[in-house]
Amino acid sequence: MFTAENRTRILSRRNIAILIIIAVSAAVVSLFSNQYYTATSAKIADVASHEIRTNAQIQVHDLSQILANKLESIGSLLQTLADSPAIHNNEHKRADIVINTRQNSSSQITDFYMWLDKNGKMNWLSNINQSGYQRYKGVDLSYRPYFLVPRQTHAPYYSSLIESNDKVPRLYISYPVINMTGKRPGAFTGVVVASIRADNLGNVLKSQLFPQFNSTLGLLDKNGIVLYSNTRSYIGKEIFGYDIQSTFKSLLSPQSEVVLNNLLKSSLQGNSGSGDISAQGAMSTIAYEPVKLSGNYFLTSYIVAPHNLASDVGGLINQKKNVSTFIVIIIGAVAFGVAFLVLLWNKGLESKVNARTVELKAANEQLKVHDKMQKEFINIASHEMKTPTQAILGYSDLLESHPDKRQEMIQAISRNAVRLQRLTSDILDVTRIESQSLRLNKEVFSLDDIVTSIVQDYRTQIEKENRALNIFYNHGFNRNSILVEADRERITQVISNLLNNALKFTRTGTITISAIGKVSEVIVCIRDTGAGIRPEILPRLFTKFTTNSDTGTGLGLFISKSIIESHGGKMTAQNNNINGGLEKGAMFCFSLPITKKNT
Repeated sequence: MFTAENRTRILSRRNIAILIIIAVSAAVVSLFSNQYYTATSAKIADVASHEIRTNAQIQVHDLSQILANKLESIGSLLQTLADSPAIHNNEHKRADIVINTRQNSSSQITDFYMWLDKNGKMNWLSNINQSGYQRYKGVDLSYRPYFLVPRQTHAPYYSSLIESNDKVPRLYISYPVINMTGKRPGAFTGVVVASIRADNLGNVLKSQLFPQFNSTLGLLDKNGIVLYSNTRSYIGKEIFGYDIQSTFKSLLSPQSEVVLNNLLKSSLQGNSGSGDISAQGAMSTIAYEPVKLSGNYFLTSYIVAPHNLASDVGGLINQKKNVSTFIVIIIGAVAFGVAFLVLLWNKGLESKVNARTVELKAANEQLKVHDKMQKEFINIASHEMKTPTQAILGYSDLLESHPDKRQEMIQAISRNAVRLQRLTSDILDVTRIESQSLRLNKEVFSLDDIVTSIVQDYRTQIEKENRALNIFYNHGFNRNSILVEADRERITQVISNLLNNALKFTRTGTITISAIGKVSEVIVCIRDTGAGIRPEILPRLFTKFTTNSDTGTGLGLFISKSIIESHGGKMTAQNNNINGGLEKGAMFCFSLPITKKNT
């Protein structure tokens, strides 16, 4: 027979058993949850680290391509200078203009161009006033390698870091000037040189980095000299020299120091790759890729990407372990509450890590798309440049063989040089537009004056070509009464582009320009009676590389529309629909805001 005492004893034992079961179950669940979370977090950290390595490799590849393209473009400008008749004929006044023009077109990365004579003495220094020119004129630079090497090899020269007379470290690219005519064809007559400040070069490349990755940039030449580093005191020093190596010893463990130096040695052999380095408890990926010019290894670029996300995950794992230990100690009192808190915390933490991983993947895809678009742009531009370049080289080779056709060939060379210059200018404009660095030099001027001047130039051109084509200019307002505040040269470029297109597709007939002034804007339209716009390209007419002809790059309309939109205007295009569609042709219109000075 059960007494109250026995019943109480049995209930007490049952409660103790339940509490023990709850405590043991909670402890087991907590321990299992901790182990599962640790394993899952480790996998997430591995995925995040892999994404960081991949992104670093993509970034360093993109930067190497960008750097190679910029240096080769400077080489192309120097080649045109070396072949310039003004240089060959020692026409200083013309040569000064040509040299200054090249400097202005590459001023983002170069700080000056030089022309040295056959004895290494200075003929001209770009963008300098008369007093400065008198100071530097005739300075002897014959001891510099950028003069000595081209004189000996008759080939272009790409220098390592050289400290100039003003104590600024620079890279130099030089091309020999070789006389291909006259009494001594093949004779060396001097060099043209482009100067690149090391800090400018690094800053241009740094602007291409994605800020969300917190990456840093470095450049070494093939001899291990530091061309650029965030630590400015390293610039110009040898990477395996005492100063830098002693810094490595203070920051790295002996094992990490060996890994880093092996990575640097591999990179200086012209290889590409990556590796992970641990410094002061933080992990970073170093990715590297060579920069090659004309197939020759010139320098190596580096990206250092810290593993911030992986470190965050590791810290969260340690924090979770401490909390789990605390849970086990007080398991009897707060078993259910702690279990619920842990599960809720795990879910939120995993969501946060997953969100960061998705962001990294999205950024990675953007990098891949950017890389693909850049390659397509380079391939198309390279293809378009080959045609005039090959024509120039071909006619140059034929000059001596056919002296009777010398004038005709010189004209052909000049036409192709102008075409090449126009293409180079278009590519530079596209680069400025896409990098949002297109600068406008606005001033107040009469739009009518600009249109009248351009129309007169094209009428003269048509008369010389003997074409049955008329250009009419209809003034929709009192002459000189409409003023706009805009970049005069850019608006001239837009109108010239549109007229060039009209002339290209209108062999005979008429081209009509109209300008209509309204309350707040002026609208300029150019209508022709030519072939019109093919329907299949009309929707994408203002995109890059879209053209209605078999020649041309398809950049003019893209550039023109971007210039007008940067002024706050709009550009449209349509096929004519006159006389029931019997009259063919196309019409391009653009608008510009009218300056308040008209009121």
